[in-house]
Amino acid sequence: ATLNYNRRNKLIYYYMLQGADKTWIKTDGPTAANYSLLPAGNYTFMVKSVNSEGLESADITKLPIQIKPAFWQTWWFTLLISLIISGLIYLAYKQRLNQIVEVQQIRERVARDLHDDMGSTLSTINILSEMAKIKIKTNVESAEDYIAKISDNSIRMMEAMDDIVWSIKPSNDSIQKITARMREFAAGILEPKNIDYSFDLDENVKEITLDMEARRDLFLIFKESLNNLAKYSGATKAMISFYQKDKILVLKIEDNGRGFLVEEMPDGNGLINMKKRSDKLKGKFTIHSLINTGTKICLEIPLT
Repeated sequence: ATLNYNRRNKLIYYYMLQGADKTWIKTDGPTAANYSLLPAGNYTFMVKSVNSEGLESADITKLPIQIKPAFWQTWWFTLLISLIISGLIYLAYKQRLNQIVEVQQIRERVARDLHDDMGSTLSTINILSEMAKIKIKTNVESAEDYIAKISDNSIRMMEAMDDIVWSIKPSNDSIQKITARMREFAAGILEPKNIDYSFDLDENVKEITLDMEARRDLFLIFKESLNNLAKYSGATKAMISFYQKDKILVLKIEDNGRGFLVEEMPDGNGLINMKKRSDKLKGKFTIHSLINTGTKICLEIPLT
């Protein structure tokens, strides 16, 4: 006898998804199978039928199915995420390391500045104090001169200390803060000498920021230039201007003083230090002057 499968309405279907199901599943009602959230991989969908007499079909219908992984399940996406996480960890480490190095550099720079600016001044004060103690018994007038020099050196030392503290503060990194200090210094040194001055600040430079080293070097070049102007120029007018030209930050200081021949100018009066500081800024420092025509100092700093 042979099995009769002609009466399809009497057949019962069973299915199993190999790789997902562990046993055959009987269909109830519509002959459909639904699967959701299947992991990526290879599956085989199998179907068999059973007649009303309980006999199974000789052949099992098989349908191979491949579910491709979503992009976030692929090996290359996993590798990419791993690289990104590793990169972020490295960047965090690098940033922390840079902060440590920066703090160390600040410490070394402050120590160097204290040694350079304070060391020689303290030595001078010590020598002047010894001389004053000797002269106070025999020559009071001479002792008073030494004491006056001690006072001058003490004031310079306090100013140098103030410059160091000011340059360290991150809140002073904007051009506005720098020029505010420049205006204050200019008023303090030029007004007592009855030197009329103007201070022109280009609006375009107000948002520029400079790091600690740059703002200190810039301010000290400005300070030394104004000190020389007030002491030696004999000027009645001074013009200070700050502006940006292309990618260059420009500081100009001009006066109507007696002037001098640049080629005959000695390397004193802080000129060497100003040139060194300009080199640290990767800038260009120039002085133009002639007898009885005044002096023009120009500092050009490249902006990055």
